[in-house]
Amino acid sequence: MAFAEGHREYHCTPDTQYECISGRCERVTDSFQHAESFIYNTKNNELSACLWTNCYAATAVVLKDEAAGTLTATGKLKPALHLGNESVIVSLTIRANPTRDIFGKKVDGFTAVWGYGNKGLTLDTGKCETRKSP
Repeated sequence: MAFAEGHREYHCTPDTQYECISGRCERVTDSFQHAESFIYNTKNNELSACLWTNCYAATAVVLKDEAAGTLTATGKLKPALHLGNESVIVSLTIRANPTRDIFGKKVDGFTAVWGYGNKGLTLDTGKCETRKSP
């Protein structure tokens, strides 16, 4: 697999979003990037997400697909700020196909799905920056 050896944190920020409801998905390209982010830490399998007005975290179940070069972390994340909010299920798939951003840093692509439920779901895509785990 193309994922780096040792413990890493993947800091993922979206650039495109799809909001899906009743069998239709609408593409959103702006006004959400500042409000959403995802982090996965390989050391403790913690998955966290900041989604608009709250951040969430939990230990994730992790699946690696060696042939596809993907790592998928899924969990039912609990609210970290507004504790009265409901938990949110998040699935973060990171593709180990590093490219370099405009500053020369290696980045991996990702897809995050969240907001599962009878109202629909949200799908974000973008890039992940890899850092050594603290």
